[in-house]
Amino acid sequence: MESIHPKQRRLRKWPIMLIAAIGLIFFLLIMADNLFFYQANAAPNPKQTQVEVPVLAYHSVSTKATNEYVVTPEQFRKQMSTLHDLGYTSINMQQFDALMKGKIKNTGKFVLITFDDGYADNYKQAFPIMQQYGFTATMFVITNWVGSDSYATWSELSELQKAGWDIMSHTRTHPDLSLMSSKDQTDEIAGSKQAIESHMHEKVNAMAYPYGLRSKDTVEIAKKCGYEYAFTFEDGWTSSVQNPLLLKRIIVSGTEDLPTFRQKLQNRY
Repeated sequence: MESIHPKQRRLRKWPIMLIAAIGLIFFLLIMADNLFFYQANAAPNPKQTQVEVPVLAYHSVSTKATNEYVVTPEQFRKQMSTLHDLGYTSINMQQFDALMKGKIKNTGKFVLITFDDGYADNYKQAFPIMQQYGFTATMFVITNWVGSDSYATWSELSELQKAGWDIMSHTRTHPDLSLMSSKDQTDEIAGSKQAIESHMHEKVNAMAYPYGLRSKDTVEIAKKCGYEYAFTFEDGWTSSVQNPLLLKRIIVSGTEDLPTFRQKLQNRY
């Protein structure tokens, strides 16, 4: 048998080692390319992409404090002045939608001002004050109560709309939806939407749950009726990572002082 010198044996191994090294390099290049593709196409991190915006929830603006959610005209004026001094710009529902979907850049100085119920004092007291600061609002109205007692008329709501306000739904009769059948809930939720669209001639895509109360069925019904956004009565900043049909709002109370109001705007919660 022919003997092989150790040096020759080592030389014969070089082609094998070279092929193995090339194979390893090729494998690493493929892995690096796959990693880049994964990072480029991975779902965005909610913590990096979420949009947060203060949505203020008002009710009545009056000198008659019938409950804790009534804000006096003086309080309201100071609050609007504070918003203005802090550099806030009010947005409507169309702009809110674009903001939540990342279609417009969040400056950190947008605010959505909302009013529940549709009180006449929103038109008589709040509206003139807001005009002075260039602010608009979204009003969630109880359609069966429009024009009755202390509630704004369709004519007044139309004037608000022309001034840049949005008129959205707060159901037909302001019931506790969580206690109602699916049929009755649909009547309240869809009926209110139809009434507003009939009078205002604009699409209604948002609502506020009466008392903030709802069931799982309520949320599904709201979605089926064509609502894209629904607001609760849970206190806190609104965020794009929240269920769009279960959005929080900053609850404004007549019992809170101005420093508390300012703190809610500056400290996200």
